[in-house]
Amino acid sequence: MRYTLKRLLIIALSLLLLPASALFAQKSYRITIQIEGLNDSLLLLANYNGDKQFVADTAFKTKSKIYTFTGNKLLPEGMYFIAGSAKSKLFDFIVAGKQEITISGNKDKLPASLNSKNSSENQAFFDYIRFLSEKQKEQLSLVEEKKKYSNGSESAEAIDNKINQLNTEVKQYIDKLINSKTESFLSAFLKSMQEPEIPVAPILSNGRPDSTFAYKYYKAHFWDNINLADDRLIRTPLLHSKVEQFLNKLTPPMPDSLIVAIDKLFHLADENEESFKYLMWYLTIKFESSEIMGYDAIFVHLVDTYYADPKMKWMNQTVKDNLIKRANTLRPILIGKNAPEMILLDTLQHPVSLYKVDADYTLIYFWDPDCSHCKKETPVLTEFYEKNKALYNLEVYAVCMDTSWTDMKKYIQKNKTKWLNVNGFYSMTPDFRELYDVHSSPVMYLLDENKKIIAKRVLTEQMKGILKSRTGKDEVK
Repeated sequence: MRYTLKRLLIIALSLLLLPASALFAQKSYRITIQIEGLNDSLLLLANYNGDKQFVADTAFKTKSKIYTFTGNKLLPEGMYFIAGSAKSKLFDFIVAGKQEITISGNKDKLPASLNSKNSSENQAFFDYIRFLSEKQKEQLSLVEEKKKYSNGSESAEAIDNKINQLNTEVKQYIDKLINSKTESFLSAFLKSMQEPEIPVAPILSNGRPDSTFAYKYYKAHFWDNINLADDRLIRTPLLHSKVEQFLNKLTPPMPDSLIVAIDKLFHLADENEESFKYLMWYLTIKFESSEIMGYDAIFVHLVDTYYADPKMKWMNQTVKDNLIKRANTLRPILIGKNAPEMILLDTLQHPVSLYKVDADYTLIYFWDPDCSHCKKETPVLTEFYEKNKALYNLEVYAVCMDTSWTDMKKYIQKNKTKWLNVNGFYSMTPDFRELYDVHSSPVMYLLDENKKIIAKRVLTEQMKGILKSRTGKDEVK
C-alpha cells in the first residue's frame, strides 16, 4: 500500500491520540501456548519463508505448563508453527492483526483439539481444519463403501452423488470463509489454495474439442486467486510451491520462455518489497548455480533487469557486486553469442587464431594433462573426431590448461590427437580462464561456422546428439 503525505499525517495524529498502553500493544506480540500433556522443556516459534523455515522465538515451560512467546516488535504476518524440543512440528497457526494470541489443546489430539479464545482468525482456522478432517473421513468411508458395488450400478451412483454433495458442502464452507472477511489473512490464504475453474473446451473447425485449451486456460489464470503482492503469503508453506509449479511445470524449460515467466512474476509482485526480495533471492540462487545449459542467461537477465532497482537496497553490497561481476563474466559467453577470440601458440609456438579455424563446427576443448576426467574424455573425443571430422566438417581447438610444454607434448603424443593443439598460457589475447569462465577441466564449447556458441559445458556424448540434431546426420560408429 502506498501512503500519501496526507495519509501519513493522519496516521501520526491518530497515534498521538492513543493511550500509551494501546501504542505498546501495537508494537509487541504475546503468544501463549497451553497444550495438555505437553512436557517439552521449551517450544520453538517458527515461520515459513518461501521454501525455508526460520526460528523466530523460544519459550520455556512454566510450573503451570504454559509457554509464552513475547517480543517488543510485531511479528511479520503470515503462517507460523510451533515445534517441540526435538524440532518436530506440532501445529500451524496464524499471526495477523492483534498479536495477543492464546492457543490451547491436547497433545494427543493435535490439531483437532486446538482452540483460540482471543483470536477469531485462529479459531476460524482451527475450525476449518477440523471441518476438513471430518469431511475427509466421510469421503474415505464413502469411497470404501462404493467398492462393494459394481461401477454403474444404482448403489454406486448413489454413493457418487453423496460424494459430490460432500464436495459441494466443503466448497461452500471455504467460499464462506473467503468471502466473510476478504481482507483477512485467512481469506487470502484459503483463496490462494483455490485452483482456477476451467470451462468446457471450445470446439475446433474439425468438430473436436481443443485439446490444448485446458492447459492454456489453466496457465493464463494460474495467478487469479493468488496475490503475489501480498507478502503475507510468502510466509506460508504454499506460495513457494506455486512459484515452482508455474516455472517448472507450466513453462517450457527454455531460457526465453522462463525469462518471460519470471518477468510476469515480478510484475505480479508489483511494488511489494518483501515479495520482490523473496523472488530475487530464490531466482538468483536457482539460476546462478544451475547446471542446465543455457540457464545462465536467466541469471544475467535478472542482474541486467532488476539489480539497479531501488528495491535491491536490502542486498549486501559486497554480495551484490560479486553477483554483478559474475553476470559480467557470463554475458559474453551466453549461448547465441560470438565466442571470444583466442590467439594461442601451438606446439611449434606459432600463433593460432580461433577465428581462423575453417570448419562448419568448431569444438573448443579445455583440458589438463593431470586431469583424471580428461584422461577418460580425450580418447572418447579422439575416436569421434577421427571418424566424424569429414561428416560434420568438424575441427577441435584443444586448449591445454598447463604451462608445461613438455607435459603438453607428452599428452598429445600419448593420445595421438591430430586436431589443433594450443597452450592457453602462451597467448596474444586475454586470459582464457576469464574469457570462457574455465576454472576446471574438461570443458567444451561447440561453435557454428560463424563461431557463434551453440552449446557449452558439454562432453562428447552430448555433443554427438547436438550435431546429429542440427545436421540430421548420424555419426560414424
